[in-house]
Amino acid sequence: MNRIEEIKKRKDGLDVLADIYRYSRLGQKTISPDDEPLFRWYGIYTQRPAEDGFFMVRIRIPGGDLTPVQLRAIAALADEHGRGLADVTVRQNIQLHWVRIESIADILDRLREVGLSTTEACGDCVRNIINCPVSGVDENELYDTGAILRQVNDFFVNNRDYSNLPRKFKIAITGCAVRCVYPEINDVGIFAVREEGRTLFRARVGGGLSTTPRFSKDLGVLVEPEEIVDLCGAVASVFRDEGDRGNRRRARLKFLVEKWEVPRFLAEVEARLGRRLRRARALDAQPVVERDRSHMGIHRQREAGLYYAGVSMLGGRTSGEQLRRLAALAEEHGSGRARTTNTQNVVLLDIGEQNLAALRSGLKAAGFDCDPSWSRKAIIACTGIQFCKLAIAETKNRAAVLNDRLEKAIDMDDQVRISVTGCPNSCGQHHICDVGLEGSVTTIDGIKRETFQVFLGGGVGAHESFGRRIGVRVPSEELAELLARLFARYKEGRIGLETFQEFCLRHSDGELARYMTSLCLAAD
Repeated sequence: MNRIEEIKKRKDGLDVLADIYRYSRLGQKTISPDDEPLFRWYGIYTQRPAEDGFFMVRIRIPGGDLTPVQLRAIAALADEHGRGLADVTVRQNIQLHWVRIESIADILDRLREVGLSTTEACGDCVRNIINCPVSGVDENELYDTGAILRQVNDFFVNNRDYSNLPRKFKIAITGCAVRCVYPEINDVGIFAVREEGRTLFRARVGGGLSTTPRFSKDLGVLVEPEEIVDLCGAVASVFRDEGDRGNRRRARLKFLVEKWEVPRFLAEVEARLGRRLRRARALDAQPVVERDRSHMGIHRQREAGLYYAGVSMLGGRTSGEQLRRLAALAEEHGSGRARTTNTQNVVLLDIGEQNLAALRSGLKAAGFDCDPSWSRKAIIACTGIQFCKLAIAETKNRAAVLNDRLEKAIDMDDQVRISVTGCPNSCGQHHICDVGLEGSVTTIDGIKRETFQVFLGGGVGAHESFGRRIGVRVPSEELAELLARLFARYKEGRIGLETFQEFCLRHSDGELARYMTSLCLAAD
């Protein structure tokens, strides 16, 4: 049994809350080494460098739903306890940095006062459940899954039957026509389909990225809306009881699904349910061909006269002041409702048609963009070396520089995705992006320099494939120029309406490396 399992055997992660309040009162030096790993069950991680005593606090935001009051509360906490910084994540959370243990009690109390929490935002439990950020308003959606998501969230949070899993457990639920929550890479991905003349749901299980990426596998069943909570519970129960607790590197659900394969796994799920699930006619759902899953820009809602505005936050980086401005704009021009997205952006809902011009002006004045360039829309970035103890490279500033140069250097009509991720663990999802940039350190002329390994051709939908490591490392300062050259070569050599992913799939690693230029370094 590994150390984390030994700690969990002695104490459930949910039982550390009273200790967190005690440490917040008594200070950093009083924290027990066995309690600190359990802080994650309340969204609290030590921050790089650990010896400086700062923490990251992750706020759980189911489906990304936020009110103006909640936005202002997060803004105030960021300013008072986190040096004014806030980051939107790829799971619709918001993270605060630079937090001292003495601040934790105040943060938790004030979040609770506005209906927010950090409970089980991290740890070996069910993480924040993501949903389409325009659920209930998108005129093209198949089903409004907002109520279902809340039911699933309420079922799992603080449920001690599921607070000690072998590893993290990620659920995505959506009725979105373009499956924007990426069910392909979640432990459980529930998505709506049109079958037999009505809307039902399909389920994929066992997805995940990190250093050993796996696409989830379709269970081949059709699920009614009212069956989703039970199904998620049954899958989590199988994982809890059968997952690997000896080796944390092999403990995710994806390894169990891979070992057992779908028929055995489904049989075990049905045994937990006590009934047989309805089989779909086809084992796999038809893939979504739409390349843009971001919901960025201004779009008509299903209700006449109302619109939503997808607002770009490059790499998810924002501030307390900007969150306050967003809250004010949401109230002034819409219903006040806002949602974070799994592409590290924010959507403002229920904007009256007569308010669109004023909203655009207000967003621009506040430093936001609801009509982002192709590159701003494309880029996501993980936390990076600034705060993450696992990271090898800087990411947020690299993403900003990359965007500034790319949007000036070249125009792309294909909606590519670009990930800047600081290490192999793929929090920035680089394995499923057209361009994945994985941070590394390379010795050049006797000097260690920050470089990025390049992965190309990743994606979901029509061509479900992980990006190929093409065998080069690019010095950080040369990334933008070399990617611009690659994109230019794509535009020159594409066949018909060929996407960038298809272009990459058609060419060898060596060809793609040469297109970027000979300045690239051979990867180990």
